[in-house]
Amino acid sequence: MTLQELLEILIRLRGTFILQNEHGSMELRGDDLYLSPYNEWITIYHATPKQPESQSHLHLRWQTLRSAAVVREEGQTPHLAFYKTPEAVGEPLLIWYFPSFYDWTHGKTEIPANIAQYDAFVESRGMVLQLVEPNSED
Repeated sequence: MTLQELLEILIRLRGTFILQNEHGSMELRGDDLYLSPYNEWITIYHATPKQPESQSHLHLRWQTLRSAAVVREEGQTPHLAFYKTPEAVGEPLLIWYFPSFYDWTHGKTEIPANIAQYDAFVESRGMVLQLVEPNSED
């Protein structure tokens, strides 16, 4: 699976992207996100502004992300951690949170539809994903 193919799936699921490094993090979320690939870059934009560069957006260099792994911790919504190596080791460069499992306005009640969406994703794609270059035979 290529990074672009995976990001297209994740955007349809409507979760939250978090780009992080040792200096801080940036969060991007919304129901109106779309991808715009150009050369070695994939950009995630909001569809609503007349000028896409005028609102928050995320530029990703597709060659830097080589694998992704689902991380699940008790009592938390799972996330997909993206790594620069073919193995899911070290600190992730990008994190994508699945839509929240919990409705915090109602005492952390579970949201069955979001849990089912996560279960379907894991069942069809597994817990670890290898990201291949576009036009690769892998």
